[in-house]
Amino acid sequence: MGMTKRENILAAIRGEVPERVPVSPTIHWRFAEKLLGSYHWKDVIEVHRRVGSTASYRLPVSIGPNSDYDPRWGMETRVLKDDGIEKTYERKISNHKGELTTIQTIGFDSADPTLGFAKEYFVKEPKDWDVVETYWEDELENTGLPEHVEIDEASYFLGDEGIAGTVDNSTFARLSLMRGMMGMLYDLYDIPDRLHALMDLAWKYREREIQSFLESKADTFTYDICWATGANISPAMFREWVFPDISRVCEMIRKVPDKYVGFYTLGRIKGYLDMMVEARPHYIATFEQNEGDITLAEAKKRVGNKVCLIGNFDPLILQDGTLEEARREARRCLEEGMPGGAYIMGTGDEVPPTTKLENLKAMVEIAEEYGKY
Repeated sequence: MGMTKRENILAAIRGEVPERVPVSPTIHWRFAEKLLGSYHWKDVIEVHRRVGSTASYRLPVSIGPNSDYDPRWGMETRVLKDDGIEKTYERKISNHKGELTTIQTIGFDSADPTLGFAKEYFVKEPKDWDVVETYWEDELENTGLPEHVEIDEASYFLGDEGIAGTVDNSTFARLSLMRGMMGMLYDLYDIPDRLHALMDLAWKYREREIQSFLESKADTFTYDICWATGANISPAMFREWVFPDISRVCEMIRKVPDKYVGFYTLGRIKGYLDMMVEARPHYIATFEQNEGDITLAEAKKRVGNKVCLIGNFDPLILQDGTLEEARREARRCLEEGMPGGAYIMGTGDEVPPTTKLENLKAMVEIAEEYGKY
C-alpha cells in the first residue's frame, strides 16, 4: 500500500525520500476567490482537491492567543469609501501616548478583488513608535490563553489528504507593517536600539502564537520572512535583524516532536541562504525566479542535504503560459529539485488569481508521471 498524501509530504519535509514528489502550490485567498467566488480556508482546500495537489504547508488559517477582545482590540475602524467594489477604510489606535491612523484599500482591481494595499502606515515618523509600543504592551497584558480551534478543524477536515499548516509574519514584518518598508529601513540605521527593543516586544506576542501552534493539531508553522528577504538588506543586516528571530522560532518548535517549521521567502535570498539553514528550519520556500537570484539547482547543491526545498515553479507561467510551457516548467523543477528527496514542487510565490486551471493541474500530472522515486 502506497503513502497517503499526508505521509508523502511529511516525508519530504523531514528531509527523507518520499514515494513521489509532493505538489503543493501556494493557493491562497486570491485564486480561491476567483475560482469559487469565496475565500474561506475550506475553499483553498477545495481548490487543491480539484487540482489534485496536496494541501498545504501554509493554509490561510488564523492561530493565536484567545482573549475577550476583538482581534483588532484597541483599534477603531471607519469606512471612507465603499462603492460595492472598492473599499477604503481608516484604522485608528489611540492611548495615553497619542493617536495613529492607517488608510487601506481593497477591491481596486476587478481582476484581483481581494488584493489590498496601505495608502499610509500607522508610523509616519520615529516618535510614533511610542504609541505602538504602548498599544503592544496593552495587547500583551490583555491576551488570554492560546487558541487553535480553526486550525484543529482544518486538520480533521483534511485527514490523510494533506497537512494543516499555519503561517505567521516575522517580527521584522510586524514592525514593517506598522511603518512601511522605506521608513523601516531608515529607522534600522537611525534608531537601532529603539528598533531592537520593539522587536523584542513583538517577539513576546509571536511566542504566544507559536505556543498556540504547538498545542494545536497543526503540522507546520511557516514563518513568513519575505518582508526581510525582499528588502535587499545586506547579509550583515540580516544577521543582526532577522537571524536571531528565526533562530528563536526554530529552537522553540524543534523541541516538540512531530512539529515542523519553515520559512517563506521572496526576493534575492542567495546571500542569506546559509544563515537560514543555520537557524535549523525543516523547509525553505519559495525560490522565486522573477525577483530571485538563485536557481533551484544551485540551492539543491548548496543546502539540499540539510533542508527541504519548496517551490521554484514560475507562477507567471501558470497565468500566462501555454499548457506545454507549464508541463515543461514542471519537468524542469523535477530535474533540479527531485534528486535525493526533500523537495516539494511548489510555486515561487502565490498562485495568481488569473491562473489557468489546466496549467495548475499540469504540475500534478507531470509529478505523477515523472516524480516517482
